[in-house]
Amino acid sequence: MVVLAGALIGLAVEYHILGWSSIPGNSCGGRYSPCPEGTGPTLTLAFVCTFAGIFGAIGAIIWFTGHRPGKVLPPALLAAGALLVLWPGWQAFLWMRGPVLDLAWTAVPDRPATVRGLGAWTVGEDARTVVRARGDALIAYDSRDGDRRWVLRAPVRESVCGMSDTVVDGIGLVAFGRHDKPCDTVWGVDVRDGRKVWERDVKGVTLYQAAADGLLAADKGVAVAVADEAVHGYGLADGAPRWTTKLTEPKNVEPTDDEVECEPEAVSAAGGTTRVVVNCETFLDFRSAWLVTLDNTTGEERERTRLPVESPIDTATVISAEPFSLLLDEEDERGVSAVLSYSGSGGDPVQIPLTADEEDLQIGQASYGEGFLARPALTAVVRGEALVVAATRPGSDAVERVVAYSLRDGQRMWHADLGTSVVALAPAGDGELAVFGANQRLWTFDAADGERRGESDGATVREVAGHISGIGQLIRADGTWVFVNSDGDNYPPVLAFRP
Repeated sequence: MVVLAGALIGLAVEYHILGWSSIPGNSCGGRYSPCPEGTGPTLTLAFVCTFAGIFGAIGAIIWFTGHRPGKVLPPALLAAGALLVLWPGWQAFLWMRGPVLDLAWTAVPDRPATVRGLGAWTVGEDARTVVRARGDALIAYDSRDGDRRWVLRAPVRESVCGMSDTVVDGIGLVAFGRHDKPCDTVWGVDVRDGRKVWERDVKGVTLYQAAADGLLAADKGVAVAVADEAVHGYGLADGAPRWTTKLTEPKNVEPTDDEVECEPEAVSAAGGTTRVVVNCETFLDFRSAWLVTLDNTTGEERERTRLPVESPIDTATVISAEPFSLLLDEEDERGVSAVLSYSGSGGDPVQIPLTADEEDLQIGQASYGEGFLARPALTAVVRGEALVVAATRPGSDAVERVVAYSLRDGQRMWHADLGTSVVALAPAGDGELAVFGANQRLWTFDAADGERRGESDGATVREVAGHISGIGQLIRADGTWVFVNSDGDNYPPVLAFRP
C-alpha cells in the first residue's frame, strides 16, 4: 500500500514537470496556438495522481504504522515506489505525447528590416545548404546549424527581380533590375560558394511588381532568359551566348493589319527542352496564346501548342517542369482557370479546374500574388503522376484540405481534411509529401493513395509558435526540416526543426 502510494506521488511529480514544461512560452490553447499533443492528459493524470497519492499515502502510512511501528521504513517505501514508477511513467508520457519535432535553430533577423524574401534554393541532394533570396542579396544557410555560409550582394541600386526555379550543376540564375526599369541583368551564381560566375545584360521584360517568376530557367548545360518578344539561351557554366529565338505568331492564324506582339509569360526548362508560355496581342485586342517548345541546344522550335484561352493570360505559373504542369488563369471570368498537365504526346492537355464540385484549389502564392515573388512557394506538389494541392471545402474560406488529382486523366484520387489551415507542402521521401499545418503539426502522406505515414495525427512541432509566417517554404534537408519565411523581420528568415 505504501509503495503504491509512493508510485502515485512519483507519477504526480513526474507528470507535473513534464506537462507544464511542454507548454511553449507558458501559454497555449486555441486554434492557432494549440497545446502540444498529450498535454491535457498528462496534466489531468498529474492532478489525479497528486490527490490520490497524498490521501493514499496518509491512509497507507496510518495503516502501516498501526501494524508495524517505526518512522524510517514508510518514507523509504514511498521513495522506492516513486523511483520504481519513473521509467514506466516516462514511457506512458511518450505514448500520450506522440512523435515530436523540436526547434533546432533560428537565423538572425533580416537587416535592413524592409527587405523581404523572394525565393529559396537548396544545394545538394540532402539540401545541406539553403539559399534565401531577398531584394538586396542572396544568403546561404547551413541547414544543420543555421550558420551563414556566404552572402552575395546585389549590384548598387539594383534589386533581385527573378530566379531560376532550379539549381543545375551547382549553378543558379538570378536577375536584377533598377527601380521602375526592366529586369535586365542576369547572373550565373555558383551556389556552393556564393561566387558570381558570369553576367549578361538582356533586353529584360518590364515588371509591374518588385519581382516575378518564370523569367529564368536552367537545365543541363543551358541557361534560359526571357526578354521582350524573345528567349535567349546561354551556356550554363560560362554564360556564353548560344541562341536567340524570336517569338512570333504562326502564319496560319487569321491575319491582321495591326502589329502583333508576342510576349513570354513564363519559361521552364527540363529534359533538354525549354517550354515558353507566349501571349500574342495587338495594341487593342487579344490574338492567341501558345505553349512553345524549344530545343535547348539550338533554340529551334520543336513544337507549338495553342493554349485553350480566348482572352489575355492573367496568371501563368509553372508548377512542375517535368512532368510539365502549368497553372493557367485567363482574364475572362468564364474562361480557363485550371492546372494544365501535358503528357508530351502532343495532344490536348488534361485540365484540372481550380473550382470543382468537391473543393476549390488554393495554389498558394500563385493564386494571390503574395510572398516569394521570384520563386513562389506554392501549396502544390507534383509527386509521380499526382498533383497534390491545398484546398477549401465549398462554403468555407479555411484552407484545411489536401487533395490529389491524377495528371493523366484529371480524376480526383484522394483527399484529407486536417482541421487546421495548410501552411506549406513539400516533397518527403520516395513518393511521399509532407504537410505543415497552422496548429504546428507535420503530416506525411503517400502521394499515390493518401495513406498517412506514422501517426495519423502527425508529429507535433514544438516551440515554433510565433516563428512561422503564413507565407513560407518547407524544405526537407536530410533529417531536418527547414522553413523559409518571406517576412524575415517579424519572423526568423530561416528556422529548422528535427526529431
